[in-house]
Amino acid sequence: MPEVSVIIPVYNVEAYIERCARSLFEQTLQDMEFIFVDDCSTDRSITLLKRVIEDYPQRKEQIHFRSLEKNSGPSVARNIGLSLASGEYIIYCDSDDWVECDMYNKLYTCASRYHADMCYCDFYMVCQNDIKRIESVSYVKEKVELLKRYLAEGLTVMWNMLVKREIYLQHKLKYPDDIVYCEDFWLSVRLMYFSNKIIKVCEPLYYYNRLNQSSLLMKPMKRTFTDELHAVLDTIKFFSERGEIDLYNKELSWRILKVKQDMVLHPDEYQDFLTIYPDSHAYILSCPEIFCNKKIKIMMWLIVHRMQLLVTGVNKLRRILGR
Repeated sequence: MPEVSVIIPVYNVEAYIERCARSLFEQTLQDMEFIFVDDCSTDRSITLLKRVIEDYPQRKEQIHFRSLEKNSGPSVARNIGLSLASGEYIIYCDSDDWVECDMYNKLYTCASRYHADMCYCDFYMVCQNDIKRIESVSYVKEKVELLKRYLAEGLTVMWNMLVKREIYLQHKLKYPDDIVYCEDFWLSVRLMYFSNKIIKVCEPLYYYNRLNQSSLLMKPMKRTFTDELHAVLDTIKFFSERGEIDLYNKELSWRILKVKQDMVLHPDEYQDFLTIYPDSHAYILSCPEIFCNKKIKIMMWLIVHRMQLLVTGVNKLRRILGR
């Protein structure tokens, strides 16, 4: 059993795969396995990856490939990797990102020292003209409070979380195959919930690349709305079935409001706005700016209080003024 399994889905990342692979193969942690899942790439990604592997003969036996028969999306690719992983701990890496050379050593050492089920870290966001340090959820030992903080943050990602494989096996967890966007949120919340002990390395160790124009996140689609709504409603159901929704209702309501905020701009969607998880309406005014701005929150409040005509008039005026 290797200490850490890294699962890397690959799809048309020829501009980034070499940097990603080298950052993985140059890890200071030696006892690892790397599982690359080719999601039917149509460019030179796999050819370039295999060239890089030749420079790291000591890693060859640790590297595994699986090719999908058809393009199936990152969730399916990661699940294939998960089914092949044999490590004590599991983590993911996106093939257009890269990592610090000691990332997995630091996470694994910390997790082992404290007998933690999960260990996570901060990260960098790589933008066009800047690299920003992003602090992951601020650590607190009490798990309910930690999970509430996590739900209340904008970014919920998986690639900075090292998790015991036993947690996946014991609770039969994997990515939801039918969610392409917001799938990290769906899975990470459940992993955090089932982890008995969670610890944090307060260092940025992962480079999240926002320069890849072919990334799913760079292509706003109607599906991003339906997937995110599905992910949050499913998570509400998850906590409700365990009788714990009251603990997290405020934070989950904020996320629902974020998902359905664009509905207030379209009169024909007002009724849908009112129908989708109406419990969230009690938290409109407290919703953080990272989810909904002040103007949107005011329009939401007006719609909930049956002042739709006023909101419709404001939206018409905004269109006339081009704002």
